Amino acid sequence: MVRTVKTTMFAAALFSLGLLVGAGAPSPAYAQSASPAAVADFYKGQNLEIIVGYGAGGGYDLTARALARHMGKYIPGNPKIIVRNMPGAGSFVAANHVSNVAPKDGSVIGVYADLLPIVKLLGLDGIQFDPIQLSWLGAVTQRETPTLGVRTDSPATTLEGIKKTEITVGSDGLGATSAYAFMLNDLVGTKLKVLTGYTGTSQIDLALERGEVHGRATIDWPRTRAKTDWLQRKLITPIVLFSLTPSPDPDLKTVPLVIDLAKNAEDRQIMELVLGTNEYFRAFSGPSGIPADRLAALRDAFAKTMNDTEFQDDFTKATAGTVQFSDPKKIQDFMTRVYKFPPEVIKRAAKYATP
Repeated sequence: MVRTVKTTMFAAALFSLGLLVGAGAPSPAYAQSASPAAVADFYKGQNLEIIVGYGAGGGYDLTARALARHMGKYIPGNPKIIVRNMPGAGSFVAANHVSNVAPKDGSVIGVYADLLPIVKLLGLDGIQFDPIQLSWLGAVTQRETPTLGVRTDSPATTLEGIKKTEITVGSDGLGATSAYAFMLNDLVGTKLKVLTGYTGTSQIDLALERGEVHGRATIDWPRTRAKTDWLQRKLITPIVLFSLTPSPDPDLKTVPLVIDLAKNAEDRQIMELVLGTNEYFRAFSGPSGIPADRLAALRDAFAKTMNDTEFQDDFTKATAGTVQFSDPKKIQDFMTRVYKFPPEVIKRAAKYATP
């Protein structure tokens, strides 16, 4: 049963900037501090375990298994990499385990919800670690640019039009499909009526195809181009990008960024906090306290794997995504910046934060 959701929402969860490292180039940390012989002695005959905070078969699991097939050859000592699933509490069971129970010797790393860098900032329950203190290796990719897309026969098909005329967007509940629409309403002044009751974006897209709703707030344009004929039929048009940086997609070059629509500095910070984690998708980290030479070696191996064409092909085949590497410094810089935001910004942003 489809029902209207009002703008009273979440106090929940959110997450994930791409810097390509030159192929084969060691990370600066490894070049400065690693002791290759000592690292090789440790990892030789050792297992490196990747803990995945979700069940088998999903995107996080498939990413970890692709990484496991390739990263070992870049780690001195060439350890065998095994993947273990530990779902629960939105991946925080796994994050708590790696941070507090698993060895801190470089033999265990993990991948969790993309909101992980800011969970402490949002004050979520059950968090037993400080994201800033984790040993970040980097992120594999970025989310596709979420776009507000509407049917071309909608009552309004421009940003200014949607500020004056109400249109409906489909939602699958307490996630980005609702949160981004509400954020646009509150911060930009649009009139998006959110209809929930759908299960997954595929159902929303079917409703859009049938004309039950006018659009969706999280359409991924490249996937839409690849999987539907909507663009050829001119069924939908992009209105705004829920992004902090321009999209390289030729169809989206003239579509405004939501960050550029912020009315003041506080609203801009809210958008940066809500949307910033989209740029660190499938980020891997270990616990704090990993010996410096082993951490440097892991970071170097992770960066080299991101530039490995066999891994890139494997990852794309497994997940339909593309590798867009973010180094750990960029993740740390993001956390350092947003953790200094005023409490009022953080409180307001929590309404729109979504996993």
